Amino acid sequence: MTHDPKRGRRIKQAMTKRNFQKTHALAAKLDVSVAAISRWQNGGQISLQSACSLAECLDVSLDWLLLGRGDMNWHKENKITSHELQQVMSIRLHPPNIKKIVVDLIYALSEQQKKQRHA
Repeated sequence: MTHDPKRGRRIKQAMTKRNFQKTHALAAKLDVSVAAISRWQNGGQISLQSACSLAECLDVSLDWLLLGRGDMNWHKENKITSHELQQVMSIRLHPPNIKKIVVDLIYALSEQQKKQRHA
């Protein structure tokens, strides 16, 4: 992954939130150098394998850690069951006009739910 200062800030935020105040402790847990952790915290390059290990160790969403999508706990809050996944995948079997109706309905329900939460 290329240089990304925002990713570095997310790494620092996750370390603080997960009580890794010491870079040495995290480096030891991941079996990497302190310099690697420091480089990552400054937005330096990180391999996908290291990013996966870091996300797992800090118990944060990989999407959030790498791309800033969602929040750090997204992986805990938004799990999809195998039954839900089957239902979503079955939409692909329908003609485009039916797919559009279903997707539009899901979007409308999602928007309605957001409004109810903020009311």
